[in-house]
Amino acid sequence: MVHYIRFLRTPQCELSKKTADVSAVVAVQTDLGDALLSQDVLLDANLVEANSSKDLLHSQPLQWQATSRALKFTLPCPGKYISRSVRLQVTTKGTQSTSKQLEVPAIIDVWSSEFRLFDKVRSEPVIERQLRLSNGTTLRLLEDTGESIARHIWDASLGFLMFFARALFLSPPQEMSTIAKLVRSSKVRRLRVLELGAGCGVVGIAFAQLIKCDMLLTDLEDAQEILSTNSRHASPMAGSTIQTEVLDWASSLEGSSNSIFDLVLVSDCIYNPDSSLHLVEILRQLVARAPDTAILVGFKRRHEADTIFFDRMRETNFEIVGHIDIPLPHTATDYDSDIPTTEFYTYRQHTALRPQG
Repeated sequence: MVHYIRFLRTPQCELSKKTADVSAVVAVQTDLGDALLSQDVLLDANLVEANSSKDLLHSQPLQWQATSRALKFTLPCPGKYISRSVRLQVTTKGTQSTSKQLEVPAIIDVWSSEFRLFDKVRSEPVIERQLRLSNGTTLRLLEDTGESIARHIWDASLGFLMFFARALFLSPPQEMSTIAKLVRSSKVRRLRVLELGAGCGVVGIAFAQLIKCDMLLTDLEDAQEILSTNSRHASPMAGSTIQTEVLDWASSLEGSSNSIFDLVLVSDCIYNPDSSLHLVEILRQLVARAPDTAILVGFKRRHEADTIFFDRMRETNFEIVGHIDIPLPHTATDYDSDIPTTEFYTYRQHTALRPQG
């Protein structure tokens, strides 16, 4: 399983006579927080200048143990740094090494929001993830420390980063041919791309950072604040644009700012049987307006209810034109030996229903 370092309690500073003591509590969890890393791993806590992550002020190793449920620690930062604006990163050597190779790490590190080294000052309950993409750029995304599933990164979004990297190969796998053809066409004209259930925006923003497109990120109202923030701070490829919009699948597309797309991205959105039915209806409406629209669905299989989406897609005259499974990064333990995968299905309206010629 992929594991994520999370702040259970964000960093707080307390001043002593000689030091600025920064304390925090972290856990190493799965994407939904339903399991903890059950092996020993050495973490690094790095306090850096807020405006320059390369300016390291203080660093300290931390030991996460297989039996840990949480890890509380304190960094005694030299007093000469009092009043500085700083951020706290908790990472691993393996995470940093994998990121330098432009690969997705098995343990995702965490960055705090900016805070000052003053007495009783605590950082905001928002953290940042930094993921290196296959073109060498860095995807920077804010994520809530709270319980909202819409404002956290899910595993399938990491699988999408790996899928995009393969689709950009000179000779991508045949199972990706539909998406690879679209990617090649972006060199001639910007693609029109929609992400449904975008959450923090990982998938759509990464796509816009890798491929020239006009990207529309959509989700419910609950996700709009963090989605809009991440969009504003994104670094899309030259020529790309990113916009956000509220879209409730239970409503129709009437009133949507644009309903004609070349590609629709759907990441880890089929876990709820009720919302799956609304999702399929939205997809049906989209292809009714643009019959050549390609739909890329990626998810990590979690339970049997996932099949409801596929049954309804078949009943609604969608056909699978590509399927590939991509293994996710994995930290094997005695309790977790199976390698998790993200399953990808490329859909189009059934051939018999698409305009010919």
